[in-house]
Amino acid sequence: MRLPPRVIVPVAAVVLVTGCGEVQELNNKVDQAQACLEATRVVTGINDKIVEMRNNPEQLSQILEDSAAKLQDAAEKAGDTTLREALEGLAGVYRNLDISDVNSAVDAAQKALADTAKYAAEITAACT
Repeated sequence: MRLPPRVIVPVAAVVLVTGCGEVQELNNKVDQAQACLEATRVVTGINDKIVEMRNNPEQLSQILEDSAAKLQDAAEKAGDTTLREALEGLAGVYRNLDISDVNSAVDAAQKALADTAKYAAEITAACT
């Protein structure tokens, strides 16, 4: 028995739409995993750099800005709202630190370390 074209076309459309939805869901999960991986890399790598550069305002400022950019990029890939907000929050902290001299760099380093720990917990929770 051969199906008429009027039946085949709608059935094919349903198969395509269903398949595309699954592909999109898989893409979202891959993007989420990549965002988590990048965020974990940034968060775990920055603490030592902050401590090392706390007496060098220019380098500390550059490290924080580079890390903020990486976190923002990861946030743009994150499909999960909680993860995106945590990444954007930590990026915002790094960008808003006032570093103008050695004293402010030391203060900024302390705040960055404390906020990194806070946001690391949120990022970890969103990624599990």
